[in-house]
Amino acid sequence: MDHQDELVPHVLIFPLPIQSPVNSMLKLAELLCLAGHRVTFLNTKHNHNRLLRCTNIQSRLDQYQGRFLLEKVDDGLPDEDPRTAEQFTEILDSLQSVAEPFLREVLCGERFSCNSSKRPPITCIIADGSYYYVLDVAEEMGIPLIFFETISPCCLWVYMCVPKLIEAGELPFKG
Repeated sequence: MDHQDELVPHVLIFPLPIQSPVNSMLKLAELLCLAGHRVTFLNTKHNHNRLLRCTNIQSRLDQYQGRFLLEKVDDGLPDEDPRTAEQFTEILDSLQSVAEPFLREVLCGERFSCNSSKRPPITCIIADGSYYYVLDVAEEMGIPLIFFETISPCCLWVYMCVPKLIEAGELPFKG
């Protein structure tokens, strides 16, 4: 890595593991790459595999000539788990238990799945606002953090309330 590479900002993007936030943050990552930044996109293994299977993500990344890299973290759930909206809080809790130590390793430069010796250090983190624990890790490492909300509060409220409405028999609507 030469001196010029060290001057290029390297942003770690960590979206909520739901389709809309992942898509929104992928778009943000592409915009940052177009502005000349390096981006490491941290996604759950489950969503990473879905991206590879159902999209042309690799060809999209190739146009950024190594500035856009995918990294994956286990979400702590078994592979056969369906990861439904009803499990939203369970997924977040499980992810936190795995992602918090993983983030420390990534930010220390100890853990990247590929090209670890060629990657410059992370200079900024953009994480979903639901990941409150990322603030502690960022402060501990002295790395600036930007919380980025990709879903509206009313949408989040729906995710939290629908299972209770189904349980109460209010959904699905009768008649």
